[in-house]
Amino acid sequence: MGFNLVRPVPSRPAGGRRPVALPVLAAALLCCSGATAAGAQAPSVGDTLTLTLTEAVDRGLRDSEEVRSARTGRRIADAHVTQARAGAFPQVSTSLVYTRTLASIFDDISFGPPPGEVDDPGLGDMFGDLPFGRPNIWNAALTVTQPLYSGGRIGTGLEIARHVRRAADLEVVEAEAELALQVRTAYFQTILAGEFVAIAREAYELASAQLERVELFRRQGTASDFDVLRARVERDNLEPSIVEARNARAVAELNLKRLINVPAYQPVSLVTPLDPRLVDVDASVLRESLGRRAALGALDAVIAAREGAVQIARAERLPTFGMAATFAYQSFPIPVTPIDADWRRDWMVSFQMSVPVFTGFRTHGQVQQTQGELDQARLQRDQVREGMALELEAALGEFESARAQIQARRATVDEARRTLELAELRFRSGLATQLDVSGARLLLEQARVNEAQSLFNYMHALARLERVSGGEIPLVTERMRSDG
Repeated sequence: MGFNLVRPVPSRPAGGRRPVALPVLAAALLCCSGATAAGAQAPSVGDTLTLTLTEAVDRGLRDSEEVRSARTGRRIADAHVTQARAGAFPQVSTSLVYTRTLASIFDDISFGPPPGEVDDPGLGDMFGDLPFGRPNIWNAALTVTQPLYSGGRIGTGLEIARHVRRAADLEVVEAEAELALQVRTAYFQTILAGEFVAIAREAYELASAQLERVELFRRQGTASDFDVLRARVERDNLEPSIVEARNARAVAELNLKRLINVPAYQPVSLVTPLDPRLVDVDASVLRESLGRRAALGALDAVIAAREGAVQIARAERLPTFGMAATFAYQSFPIPVTPIDADWRRDWMVSFQMSVPVFTGFRTHGQVQQTQGELDQARLQRDQVREGMALELEAALGEFESARAQIQARRATVDEARRTLELAELRFRSGLATQLDVSGARLLLEQARVNEAQSLFNYMHALARLERVSGGEIPLVTERMRSDG
């Protein structure tokens, strides 16, 4: 008999949306592996890593590449805030320039008296120190620029950067919640696969015990060779089910190791049983918490940033004012080095105003583009909200169905076990055939598989409800009977 595990939940965020594209928002500002945590030591190959459900989630949040990538996005957003803030501060730069004149048009021009005549201190002294034709020129300058008015571009750009950072912070929360759901699902899938292995082994052991009884009856003359052969074939046919169940558990365990960043060769022991408490959930509280999802908050921050981008685009029609000051010193030493040279001061302060008169309708196009992007962000938020509401109702329905099935599945297992006991008793009494025993054993195996699957469905539904509600209501941990 084969066992089908529930396929892993994809890593796509809830509501069918893609993660907020923070690099796109950064354009508005332009208008204005298998590693472990740092310091942690990887266990040796032979050590078994014991993990509870909570420890697995914590390890995934600490070491997962997905979460670390989201946190890197937050650091990038912090850098955008710093860059936007820099636009409001004075910009100061210094320079030191050396110029060596190799040949000049002033080489044949002399401002002094002709040879043999008496020196005239007038023109010679007046133009003798000019930089024209000097072989060595040094220029040291300090430049300061300060924007005085930019039509609100700098302030709006700073607000956009802050919204981008808030969106990045909320994206980290969403990434952590999504990873927690994936880790929990993979953990439960691994436990479920282990249950399937145990069920397959028990079915094989029951078939082996039945084969021994049939062989005993044949030696006593109450069973035929056909009965023995049938019992042996039924027992041998169960061996592929054990191999299949083991392979399924290995795949589920590898998926869990991938999510929590554990090496594939590292043995793990999962100690949290798949044995939850069956209690109800408050659907009204879950629906209320839906509006506080980090994903919706991130989209609200995106909308606010888009609104700022529209303001910046409109500000391109406004004039700008600025101030610039240059404090320069020049020296024309005869030797190359300016040591002990006479430095001449050259200080200037300027004010400038720029007024856009005609830009070929570029500003109009930018306003239309940013307005369209704002409308798209608003529509995306509405679509995500609708998708989340639909996902919540589907998760509530899945939870109610799984909870209702668990009690029925457990009763069915008890009945199937009792049916097998009666079939074996009737077979030993000669009132039942080998086929009756085989059918009863198959029913017990299927009932146990259904029970384990219903328990998984229940815990997976709880994990989905907690994810959809934003993680404010810890449904999973409150319903685990033991977590290590």
